[in-house]
Amino acid sequence: MTKVCTKCHELKTLDSFPKRSGGVTKQLYKSWCKDCHYSHNKEWRQDNQELIRQYRAKDKWTLQKRCARHGITPEEFWSIYEEQDGSCPVCDKAIEAEDSAIDHNHKTGEVRGILCKSCNRALGLLGDSPDTMFRGFTYLQDRGHYGDG
Repeated sequence: MTKVCTKCHELKTLDSFPKRSGGVTKQLYKSWCKDCHYSHNKEWRQDNQELIRQYRAKDKWTLQKRCARHGITPEEFWSIYEEQDGSCPVCDKAIEAEDSAIDHNHKTGEVRGILCKSCNRALGLLGDSPDTMFRGFTYLQDRGHYGDG
């Protein structure tokens, strides 16, 4: 099945549209395609950085809320953070607690550690797969790299 995006006016397959609430009929898909949603959201975040900073500064983005989303207490967060000596266990760089990511297993919900946001994104983009990461490691070792090691 196909659908026309009301933003870019292109005819696309239904898997190009975010679902509203599941299902397979056209009415359960949003009217903008995923590409248009992504572009719009990215542009909004770039244009509203001060608003985002104000939102987070007003205590709406507290450590307590971040921890609650992952089923841990702030005390457990600080215990993990201190156990890691305030550094990311992947890249070994110092991380600020306020600018960290609570890494977790997406299947079990279990918290694995506190990472810098870049490493957390990298793990997610690689599908949290040790096999994929190892192949990436081998690729860089074989083909050249500019980092340490």
